Formats: sequence, C-alpha cells, structure tokens
Amino acid sequence: MRLGAQIRLYVLLTSVVPLLVLAFTASGVAREELTRVLTREQVGTAAQLASALGEALDEQERVLAAQLGSFRLDVAPDEARAGFLVSTWRLLPSITIAVLTDAAGGDATAPVFASSEAEAQGHEPVSTRRVAELRSALPEPSPGVVRGAAYLPEGSADAAIPVVFASPWGDGLSLGVEMSLAPLRPALERVAGTERAVLLVDLSGEVLLSAGNSPMVDPVRLAPLLRSPAADARVDDEVIVATARLAGRELVAVVAASASTADAVVLRTLQPTWYIGIISLLAAAAGGTLLGRSITEPVSLLRDAAKDVGDGRLDRRLKVEGRNELAELSTSFNQMTEQLELNRNEIAAKNVEIEAFNRELQARVDARTRELREAQARLVASSQLAAVAEMSGGLAHELNNPLAGLLGIVQFVKAKRAGQPEAALLASAEVEALRCKEIVASLLRFTGPATGTSERAHVPLLPLLQDVVGLASSSFRRREVGLVLQAEGPPLVVKTHPEELGRALSQVLGALRTAAAPGATLSLTVRAGEQSDSAELLIELDRPHDNQDDWRAAALGLWAAKRALTGDGCTLDDVPSPSGRTWLIRIPLAPEGA
Repeated sequence: MRLGAQIRLYVLLTSVVPLLVLAFTASGVAREELTRVLTREQVGTAAQLASALGEALDEQERVLAAQLGSFRLDVAPDEARAGFLVSTWRLLPSITIAVLTDAAGGDATAPVFASSEAEAQGHEPVSTRRVAELRSALPEPSPGVVRGAAYLPEGSADAAIPVVFASPWGDGLSLGVEMSLAPLRPALERVAGTERAVLLVDLSGEVLLSAGNSPMVDPVRLAPLLRSPAADARVDDEVIVATARLAGRELVAVVAASASTADAVVLRTLQPTWYIGIISLLAAAAGGTLLGRSITEPVSLLRDAAKDVGDGRLDRRLKVEGRNELAELSTSFNQMTEQLELNRNEIAAKNVEIEAFNRELQARVDARTRELREAQARLVASSQLAAVAEMSGGLAHELNNPLAGLLGIVQFVKAKRAGQPEAALLASAEVEALRCKEIVASLLRFTGPATGTSERAHVPLLPLLQDVVGLASSSFRRREVGLVLQAEGPPLVVKTHPEELGRALSQVLGALRTAAAPGATLSLTVRAGEQSDSAELLIELDRPHDNQDDWRAAALGLWAAKRALTGDGCTLDDVPSPSGRTWLIRIPLAPEGA
C-alpha cells in the first residue's frame, strides 16, 4: 500500500472514526441526560398535581364533615333537616346531588338537586334517574368518611365520586353526596399547557378527567403503571409517562410528554458529525500525519468535554480556535451545551412556577378554611345567645312569684311597724322590691315567645324606651359606652306590638353597642315626626369603632332588627351626619281620640 494511502488510512482510523464514535457517544449521553431531566420533571409535576388534587378533595370532605357535625339532626324537625340539606348542597358547587338517610337506609328528608338550569345556581342540572344511580353507587356508611368508586353519571361529561359521611352524633343519620370532579379540570389544564397530556384515572385505567394532548397516552399501556403507590415514570420511544397516586384514594394523576425533544438534540448532534467526517477524509489526502496530529488533540478535548456534559456539567465550553472544521465542531458542541443548559434552566423555572402556584393554592384553601371556621364560630355564638335569652326569660318568670311574695311581706310588716324606727328601712326595702318587680316585668315582656297573634295596642313610647334602656344600660357600662335617653315635645303614644317593638329596639341597641368605641356615647332622642302619622327615634353615635369585624357583626344585627321593625310597621334608616353615625326609626302614632 502506498504511503499516501497509509497516511489517509491512518488519518481515517485515528481521527475520522473516533470523531464519529465520539459524536454518537456525545449524542447518546446528551439524550440520556435530557431524558433523565425530563423524567425527573415529569415525576415532580405528577407528584405535585396529585398532592394538589388530593388536598382539594380532602378540603371539600372536611367542609362537609364539619357541616354535618355542626347540627343535631336527630332532634331537628323535618323543616330543619330539609334546610340543612339545601344549605349543604349550596355549600360547594361540586355537589350535584345531596341525600340524607336514616339508619334503615330510607330518606330522612327529600334529596336536593337541580332539575333544570333555572334551579342550578352554579350546580350541574341532573335527572331523577341520575339520583337513583347515585343511590346504587353510594357505599355503606361507617364512622367517618366512606368514598365509593368514581363513575361517569348518566347525561354528564364529567366523572363524579359518591361519598358518605356518617353523623358523629351516633344517631344513625348519614349524608351522601355526588361530588363532581369538574372543578378539578382547571388544575389539569394549567399543568397540561400545549405539550403535555394530563389525566386523572382510576386503578382500572378508566379516564375520569383529561386535559392537553390526551391521545398520546394509550390506556392499555398505562394500566401496569397504576398500581404503584408513589410517583413513578416510564419512558418508551415516543412518550415519557409519570404517574402519582392521590393519597388515600384509588385515583392516579398521569402526566405524559413526548420524547421527541431528546431525539431533536441527537439529530442536531449527528448532522455536523457527518459533515466533519467528509471534510476529514478530504484533508487526509493532503495533510497526512500533520493533519492527523492536528485532528487528534481537538478531538481529545471534545471527548473530555462530552464526558463532562454526560456527568451533568452543562456549563462546560470548548475554546474555539481557527476557522476549520474542528472549530465548527467545537462551536456546534458549545451551542448544544448552551441549549441543554437553557433547557435545564427553563425546566427549573417551570418547577418554580408550579411550586408558587401550589403555595398560592394552599393559601387560598387556608383562607377559605379560616372563613368557614369563623362562620361556624359565629353560628355557635348565635345559638348560645339564643339559649341565654331563653334561660333569662325563664329565670325572670321564676323570680317573679317569690319577688311578689317578698314585696307583700315587706308591705305587711311596714303596715304593722308604722311609726316605729324601722319603718323607714321597710319603706326603702319596699321601693327597691318594686324596682326589682318592674325590671323583672320588663324582662318578661321582652324575652317571652313572639306568637305574632296579638293585636297592636296604644302604648306610651317614652316608658317603653325607658324599660329598654334600663335593661341595656348595664351592658353599655361594661363596655364603657354612655347611653342617654331624652324626649323633645309632648308625650307620644304609638300603635304597635309592645313586646316585639321592645325586642327589636333591644337588638338595635345591642348591635350599636358592638359598633361603639370605648368612651363613646349613644344618644336616643324621642320626638314628633315631620309626618303627622309617625313618631321618630333619632339615634346618634359620636365615636364609631374602627374594627371592620365589629362593624360586620353590627351590620348583621341591624339587618335583623330592621326586618323585625318592618314587620311591625316601623322603618330603620341610616341618615347622613357631619360626625359619627346617625340612624332614624319611625314608629306609627296611635290615632287621636282612639
């Protein structure tokens, strides 16, 4: 063989062939590294999605369990049970059907659902046949929460889960709901974007929700992955699939992405490799050994750099010298590593965005939980206040009889001891006993049950207000708020239900007491109205409280008092005031001469 051929063969064996082998090695290492990065990203995304979906479902179940535990439905009348079921159905838009069953499995009250769009109020309309389908899908109740198998209801495009909540009071009652998975779809769509397929499936591989390019996932090939309890991933020639099971549920979140990204990087690596190989063959005929030596050193550098990239050092760059083919190869290698580093940074940025979204979602869930707990606390406080009012009325009734007896005894002893030194003490005891009797009588008038059947009476307005102010003055003193009652003009007689008006006025004072800052003064002025058929009660608060929660509570009390006053023919209005806050109550006057 001629020397030129030997040199060319030597160059071919020592430079061109190693270059080709190195290029294939670098492309394989790059594809493996990129595939590992994509796989880790898919596994993390699937785990975060499963955690977010599981927390969303858990939060809905906690809300329903708290709702059921807040009411003693075993002693509640039928109207209260029906109201409870309606409020539970309205509590979450994901609830399409709500049923309340007794220990025998029968309906404790009629099921609640929307049969038309007009009744939906944000819920999905359902048919009676779908209600029957829910009854057959509901699991047997047991203490706590029992979830049934997810299914696709008749006439619905979204899957649902039947869930049963047993009453914690041991009364045999249980709450069953059909919980739609439709509210979870936006979370899947945010993760899917335009390049992924995101699915929510059960352990049998049945697709319950999907978003993105769902046809890229074959359910038959997906089935073997669904039994893994922790986040898992599988890679084939076309798709990278990651799965994560929702904690405590037979549901699996699936995130799939195309493996074409790694193939594109390999293709970009192979194209310059063939070009460099051809140029090397032409240079072998002219350069010989010198050309072989000039090729060996850059190839060694390129090989070392490729190993560094394979070890994860994507910041490795080659120094480009000259303008020959090896310099172009070095440039292409630098571009490849820059692109790999850019892809890794983009993936890291996406992970940061997903983590930020999860934190925001958790913050929203925590805020909603706090609101529900505050609402539950206000409901419990209202029940306690009602119980205290009822107990106060009973106590006043019980005190009335012994107080009357005590007053009689004092008056009898006073008559017997007339003219003696202790007569003055007995007279003072008689005055205080009469005062106690008046207070008890006022308390009985304003705490007794409202029957709504008595007719209106002609009542002097000022004495009625004096009774109300007398009962409320102690609570105002405790809050360091002044309470002043004054009258302008002649005495006024109104036509009203005295007990109901007294209760409403007491509720107004209680609400304004909550809204008053310490040291404030609440002034009540009785006067003849601008219209001849009504009397006016002007209420002025000089220093309102700046706490928004207290104002919300006061506004709720004023709203309830306004409803009560309106039912008695009165009005309650908020009127402009240069300082503080002012309200005006108009009460119908009794006709003259009646």
